[in-house]
Amino acid sequence: MTTLHAGCLLRPMTEADLPDVVAIEDATQPTPWSAQVFRDCFGSHYDCRVVERDNAIIGFVVLSSVLDEAHLLNIAVAPAMQRRGIAWAVLKEIIPEYQARALRYLYLEVRESNVGAQALYAHLGFQNVGQRKHYYRTRDGRENAVLMMLDLSTVLERLISRERF
Repeated sequence: MTTLHAGCLLRPMTEADLPDVVAIEDATQPTPWSAQVFRDCFGSHYDCRVVERDNAIIGFVVLSSVLDEAHLLNIAVAPAMQRRGIAWAVLKEIIPEYQARALRYLYLEVRESNVGAQALYAHLGFQNVGQRKHYYRTRDGRENAVLMMLDLSTVLERLISRERF
């Protein structure tokens, strides 16, 4: 368990957390993951963690890694807790851990329409490296994803010197 800021703790996700995690996912995603998708992440040995504050789950993150690359698959914060630097704090904690594991790159996809998340990632040092056409489902069709990459071999000094987003 890791202490973040504002009384938040980052800890491994468990099966017992899934109702709260799925509720956050449903509240924050146009096409949310199901509880079974999260369970499959446990079985695939993904890095699944929750953010807890006052004994309540207020966010989560799911990552995978292969060889020297990691992939941020999903991150969300409960709507009532957004814009308080929680996602920033989670990523600021995870990035050095992945550097210590000798991972070189951290990739993610973000909805083209999610400019707030893109700004957060850019502030952390992620670079826009491409686009995945029609990657995300929407209620009315498909939406492009912006592919972003963080070079973990060069980011630590920048990350340490910055305050929360």
